[in-house]
Amino acid sequence: MTLIPFLSPIARYAPAMHHRIPTLILACCSATLIATGSMHAATLRALSAEIFATTEPQPAPNPWYEPEIRAFEAADRASPPAPGQVLFIGSSSIRMWKSLAEDMAPAPVIKRGFGGSTTPDVLAVFDRIARPYAPSIIVYYCGDNDLGGENPDAAAAAEGFLSFERLAREAWPDVEVMYIAIKPSISRWRNWEAMERANGIVRDHCEQTPGSTFLDIAAPMLTKAGVPDPTLFLEDGLHLNDKGYAAWTTVVRPAVTEAWSRVQKRRGL
Repeated sequence: MTLIPFLSPIARYAPAMHHRIPTLILACCSATLIATGSMHAATLRALSAEIFATTEPQPAPNPWYEPEIRAFEAADRASPPAPGQVLFIGSSSIRMWKSLAEDMAPAPVIKRGFGGSTTPDVLAVFDRIARPYAPSIIVYYCGDNDLGGENPDAAAAAEGFLSFERLAREAWPDVEVMYIAIKPSISRWRNWEAMERANGIVRDHCEQTPGSTFLDIAAPMLTKAGVPDPTLFLEDGLHLNDKGYAAWTTVVRPAVTEAWSRVQKRRGL
């Protein structure tokens, strides 16, 4: 029985809005109707039953990045990567590095970047696109999107990396972890101060932590005037072009090559 017909359309949307919304609907409508003397106790009980009957708990929707992560998992099932490689993980700057394998050779790499990701996103998928590979070296780039707007919370962005590194060392105590500094870009230059603070926190940590390396790609990306070099970017002023990745390679490759040599020596190769 529909006692209050105009509430039925609202009730239908309540499941998608979780359990708090029908409670608010019921409270507001009940208060109004009781105040006007137009609702009796029996009516209130019936109305409550009708609204809450439509609000069964619903499963949480998949995160936006789920298709990309499932694609990685499908690729791993089809061709499982050998353990002990160099894992590059993070956001779109990793995903779009087309020449990565060539740039890091002979060190073998696994590329697991997914566009738009923040440090909490990378943490959330650690067990799916990091743990299965048992890497000997991890190269991490994320934090750019954390601070991509006006967000000044540099400490939170840095802590996202530090939390990831703790997970990695719990899993593989001897793993070498490298942090590519958050890059200066044209489109996000307005928040560069916060990005520099995050980089500084991680730099200090790496200087005091054996097996951790800070890769400063910011310096080669700035002009003599101290602003981002526009020749390193795609038209969006955010993502790197081939010249931009070449600038990164001058910093990242030597560190990876040295670390890979250490790994090979530990293996007696």
